Amino acid sequence: MSLENDEKQPNWVLWAMVVVSLGIHLVIFVRIADLYDSDTRRVIELTVREENPWQRSIPQPRMHRKAPEVNEVSKIDAAKPEVPDIKMDPVDADVPDTISEEISAPDTTGLSADVADWQPDAGGAGRYVTRKDYFEMLRLKIESSKEYPESARRKQLQGRVVVGFTLDPDGTLSSAEIVESSRHPELDRAALKAVKQAAPFPRPPGRLFDGPLRMNIPVLFELR
Repeated sequence: MSLENDEKQPNWVLWAMVVVSLGIHLVIFVRIADLYDSDTRRVIELTVREENPWQRSIPQPRMHRKAPEVNEVSKIDAAKPEVPDIKMDPVDADVPDTISEEISAPDTTGLSADVADWQPDAGGAGRYVTRKDYFEMLRLKIESSKEYPESARRKQLQGRVVVGFTLDPDGTLSSAEIVESSRHPELDRAALKAVKQAAPFPRPPGRLFDGPLRMNIPVLFELR
């Protein structure tokens, strides 16, 4: 009787181990199947998801606006010579010939007869009542010596040049330089040349000026 029990006990243990092994393998198989099925479903979901068709984005061309042309010269009216409105005193008959020869060099082509024939009196002090009168004379004298460069005229160049210069008490030009450029070398050189050709100037009145006279004057180049 005990021998039969001993023979049955190992068989029961063997079957128990087989069942446990099958259970373990079944659990592992189910887990693997779930993982595989989950990965498969994930791939399928990504594959069948609807998306809008890709379209190439073409940038719109930028519109370049043409910058407005700015003509600085046309805005500066104060420095334009108003020759017809200037009342010039008649030339004195007793003007010395030496003074006439000194100031007859500037080219007065294009100006009215009154300005072209104008000459200061001896000493320069009796004609100018105010400092403004003397400055106006300087401006007109320089304007009469101005020559528009032919190269600048062909290129349609216009501009405003500010020339700074110093006059000695006797009216001699001691220095001249460009204070504000027109950005066109041809016009800058022509403005500086006009000031130098207009010299020497009438002697500044001693009652209005003391010592050397330093001033800046604008020279306009405008095509008409």
